[in-house]
Amino acid sequence: MRGLSLLACFVPDTPELTLAELAQRTDLGKATAFRLLTSLVETGFLRRDPERNTYQVGPAVLPIASSFQQSTTLAALADPHLRWLAEHTGQTATLAQLDDGTTVNIGLAYPDRPLRRMTYVGERLPLHSTSTGKAIAAAMRDEEIAAILELKGMPANSENTITEWSAFQVEIEKIRATGYAIDDEEAMAGLRCVGAVIRDYTSRPVAAVSVAGPSGEFGEEAAVGLGENVTSVAIKISGELGYCAPDAAPAGAGHESHD
Repeated sequence: MRGLSLLACFVPDTPELTLAELAQRTDLGKATAFRLLTSLVETGFLRRDPERNTYQVGPAVLPIASSFQQSTTLAALADPHLRWLAEHTGQTATLAQLDDGTTVNIGLAYPDRPLRRMTYVGERLPLHSTSTGKAIAAAMRDEEIAAILELKGMPANSENTITEWSAFQVEIEKIRATGYAIDDEEAMAGLRCVGAVIRDYTSRPVAAVSVAGPSGEFGEEAAVGLGENVTSVAIKISGELGYCAPDAAPAGAGHESHD
């Protein structure tokens, strides 16, 4: 477990770390961390740069990551829809699941433009301040949402973040009425997102899809159009998972196929 905790420190934001940084992040003594890191280097899960005295992810991780991607049916199924969203809207499209009270990205697609929301598969964000998190929450029972927020809290990521349960309940009801959620610079200043929930054949919320970009491109009228796009895509993916939405178009309807 301690070795895995060291390995988990390596994410796109921190691809290279020193022994001291790793020991601090994992609350391990330097001697213990060094011993575990040496084992990870010997087995190929990490590699050490002797000149910079830093550690990076090694080649032994690649087969595991590849196996995960191939076995993640939802991410594979959603991929063409994410690419369509990114191309059609000109914004970054993401697919996120709820895991341990936070949202985690399991798929993404970038638009063909230099100005775009940069993210990565594996990025975790709070439930209460993201469009994907709020979209999933709106499909849950209020007591389930309250239990998560009581455990995780409602920290302010920006001055727009909703930090009170009563205000969040109002937001949830709005999402249930419109069918999509809006992150109005709540997770990050200058960034807006629009997301919609994905359900499986039992009607259970299993994920959410969203588009994100500069707040100036997400005005009220634009947000409505983006909401229609993400909702259409969410229904399409849900249909492919066996969900039949009341009064919804058949799974093959909506935006064009990209198989």
